[in-house]
Amino acid sequence: ALAATAAFAVPPAGAHAETWTAYTYGPSDTMTTTKGLKTILDRISQEAGGDLKFRLRLGGSLPFQASNITQAVGNGSIQFAEDGFFLGNVKVSNILRLPMLLRTPEEYALAARTLQPYIDKEFEKQGVVVLGRYIYPHQTAYSAKPLAQLSDFSQQKIRVTSAEQSEIISRFGGIPVSMGTPEVASALQSGAIDGALTANSGGGRLWRESFRANYRFPVNYFDGLYIVNKARFEKLPPQTQQKIRKIVEEVAPQTTRNLFAEE
Repeated sequence: ALAATAAFAVPPAGAHAETWTAYTYGPSDTMTTTKGLKTILDRISQEAGGDLKFRLRLGGSLPFQASNITQAVGNGSIQFAEDGFFLGNVKVSNILRLPMLLRTPEEYALAARTLQPYIDKEFEKQGVVVLGRYIYPHQTAYSAKPLAQLSDFSQQKIRVTSAEQSEIISRFGGIPVSMGTPEVASALQSGAIDGALTANSGGGRLWRESFRANYRFPVNYFDGLYIVNKARFEKLPPQTQQKIRKIVEEVAPQTTRNLFAEE
């Protein structure tokens, strides 16, 4: 009887697996970046010893602005995230998005490697570990109105994602409007904005029904980071931490390649 009781008391493998909330700024599961994140989460669940499961939430489904994802991960409100709107929290990252500074993916890669130790340090101060990054092709301008030359920016309300992009739009007479990805679709439909700076493989595809023009003026690259709550990550077994890092290291570059292929 004792033996039988003991047998029933042994939990099955994975019975005590943690379930983490994962969040993305992307509002659609058809986005290439969201698919990449899902691949990472699925592989971690399958390959990290069954210790970790995820509940993936899309952009706009939780009460966080896109610009607050960094803080939400740092304070543990969410544990794993895809973050593209961290510039206000980690100022050194702005260098990588300076308009017209980095002209090729190779130049971007060199700059990113140089800055990464400083970026990691700033994120860690906020309780966040950076696991990896991908980049979109150059951000260009899309609009529901005619847009064939720089003078056409005049008085058009263009969605931007950084202060530097705001400055570019202002210099050409446009009206910059800062907002996260989940808010753009409704803003286009209501006329709150006329267009957006984005990549074809990103918002150009996501909001294509609202756009009539695309002006191929390359402004800057947009990078997305895979981040995790530092305290929760460091409580995982070292081998699980290493496995997670390896999975992200493999998937992130493929997401970049997929985005460039779709451009």
